[in-house]
Amino acid sequence: MSNQLPDHVRDAFRVGAGPAEQLGQAWDYGFRVGNTVFAKAMAPEVTGWSSKTRETLKPEGVRVVRPIRSTDGRFVVAGWRASVFSTGTISKRVDETVVAALRLADALVDAHAPEPVDNVFHRADVQAWEDQPGRIGELLQPINRVNQVGHADMLATTLYAGTQPPAVTDLVPVLRPHGFTAALVIVDGLLLGAVDEGILRRFSHLPDIDQLVLRAFLFRRNVQEFSENNDPNIISNLNRVESTLVSYVSDKI
Repeated sequence: MSNQLPDHVRDAFRVGAGPAEQLGQAWDYGFRVGNTVFAKAMAPEVTGWSSKTRETLKPEGVRVVRPIRSTDGRFVVAGWRASVFSTGTISKRVDETVVAALRLADALVDAHAPEPVDNVFHRADVQAWEDQPGRIGELLQPINRVNQVGHADMLATTLYAGTQPPAVTDLVPVLRPHGFTAALVIVDGLLLGAVDEGILRRFSHLPDIDQLVLRAFLFRRNVQEFSENNDPNIISNLNRVESTLVSYVSDKI
C-alpha cells in the first residue's frame, strides 16, 4: 500500500485539496488535512471495530477521538481510515494515563471484542498468560476475574494538551481482566523511563495489579522476542524492568 494519500480517499471522506502534514506515533504516522487525520488500516477488521467503538464511547474524564465515516457510511476506504484531529502530544504523564486507562476500561466493560488477528501481538498476549519459567514464573498466581475488552497501547495513543482531559486516538483490543490496560501503561512507562518505580506502590490498591503488571511485562517481552528485535537498548530496558518487578513483587510475598 502506498504511503501517499490518494485523492479519491480524500473525496470519499469529504476532504478537499490542501497540504497533508504527517503526524507521529499516536496517529499511526498518518496525515492531517485540516481537521481530518488519515491513517492506513493495517488490519481492516480491527480498524472497523475501533472506529465503531470510538464513535459512541464516552469514558468519564477522557476524550475519545471520533472516527469519520465515508460518504457511503464506511470506516475504511481503499485501506485508509479517517478520524477527527485532536490537539495534544504524547506525554510522560504516566500516572494520569493509568487513571485514564481505568476509566476507559470502565466504559468498555460491555463492549464486544473483535475476532483476534493472528499476528505477533496476539501470540505474545496468549503466551503471556501461560505458565512461565524463570524468576517471574515463580511469582505468578491465578487471577480469578472475568475478561473484558481493554486497550493494548494506551500510553502511545494518549494525548495531553494543557489542562484538557487526555485524548485517546485509537483502540487496540485485548481481552483481559479489568486493570490490564492500566498495568500495560505502568509497564510501558517503566520501559520508557518515563516514570519512577514508585508508581507500583502508588497504584498498589488496585485489585490484582501486581499480577496484572507481571503479565503485562511478559506480553511486552514476548512482543520483542517474537519480533526478533535485538536492539540492545530495548533488551536492556526489559532486563531492568524485569529486575524491578521481581524485586518489588518478591518483597510483598
